[in-house]
Amino acid sequence: MWVCLLLTGGWLPGAATAEAPDELPLQVRRLVRQLDDNQLATREAAERGLIDLGPRALDLLPSPGRDTSAEVRVRLERVRKTLQEQAAKAAAEPSRVTLQGEMPLSAALAAVQQQTGNRIVDFRQRFGQQPHDPQLKLDFDKQPFWTAFDVILDQAGMTLYNFSGEAKALAVVARDQAELDRASRAVYEGLFRFEGLRVLAIRELRNPAQHSLRLVLEITWEPRVSPILLQIPLGDLRATDDAGRAMEIGSKRANLEVPVESAIPAAEVQVPLSLPDRSVSKIASLRGQLSALVPGQVEAFEFSNLGAAESVEQSRAGVTVVLEQVRKNVDVYEVRLRVRFDQARNALESHRNWIYRNEAYFIGPDGERFEHVGQQAFRQTENEVGVAYLSDRENGLADCKFVYKTPAVLIQMPVAFELKDIPLP
Repeated sequence: MWVCLLLTGGWLPGAATAEAPDELPLQVRRLVRQLDDNQLATREAAERGLIDLGPRALDLLPSPGRDTSAEVRVRLERVRKTLQEQAAKAAAEPSRVTLQGEMPLSAALAAVQQQTGNRIVDFRQRFGQQPHDPQLKLDFDKQPFWTAFDVILDQAGMTLYNFSGEAKALAVVARDQAELDRASRAVYEGLFRFEGLRVLAIRELRNPAQHSLRLVLEITWEPRVSPILLQIPLGDLRATDDAGRAMEIGSKRANLEVPVESAIPAAEVQVPLSLPDRSVSKIASLRGQLSALVPGQVEAFEFSNLGAAESVEQSRAGVTVVLEQVRKNVDVYEVRLRVRFDQARNALESHRNWIYRNEAYFIGPDGERFEHVGQQAFRQTENEVGVAYLSDRENGLADCKFVYKTPAVLIQMPVAFELKDIPLP
């Protein structure tokens, strides 16, 4: 017998929860109407009321129309942006797991996936491993995801395989018998799991000034959230040896960028240190801060009447999407789009390509969706990108719609971490 309690994660503290779910649309519509009330106090109270409803009200907020007054438009966008930021911050909190009793591994993994939204894929057969389904004894009461997940994998004799190619998923495989338990090696902070993988000591025989020490860290995150940018400011790192003495960090002015790949919820990064004296046996403490840029809720921008569309601008929260024009270029049609963020926070630098993976497609006059046949970047600035989406539709695009989806806000999150007692070679 086993017990699985589903945790939905809830809304942020202070959010209104008294009304039944089917009353929420009515409450949102009432508050939106009050944004245009004659009394300033009523308008301000309505704006606060919408914010108090929390992120669950986001999908119910109307898009401003041609007849929407300037004040209502401003208030709606302010509400939307606030709720987007709340949703992003809530999503960046660790998922929680409640599982109690004895159960097979398969049931435990299914329950964890259901409770947290983190997809888990069993890769053992693809490695030629036997997919045993051992009985586990678990006792989790609202435990953070990584804490619970590592205990499950340790009891089952399993580990992660980070190169499965499965988007937004964790692949599990049987681990080597000599491998240490995962829970004994890890540090958990919010969405993230930190683990020291290896220490590399280099002694340059020709030039001792070039001696170096490299600590290789693995950073893993819950796959339900895809960070856009991860950095570790080296100037914020602090390391001490087993005698309590400070260890020098290399390149203190640099930001150590953690590579983020769309289909890999993990990355390895090398932390540079100066090579200590041979009497030092371990790094007693390494403290630092990971700077994580995470996307908010995805918003859909729909453009119709493409035959006449020119400089059509739509805004949601912290992003503005402008359809510049639709034009024919030899045998294809181009939909030229500009996407501008209020605060891009280095997310649009030329070597990052997440923005080009945003969903974009057409809807024909019959209501059927069809895809673009390619895209071309034509603009790149600190806060804005321009992308031309191509279509080879024989009858042109005049009677079609174009839909573009993108996160509406980007949230910068500091994540403090500390690793202890790392043995040196």
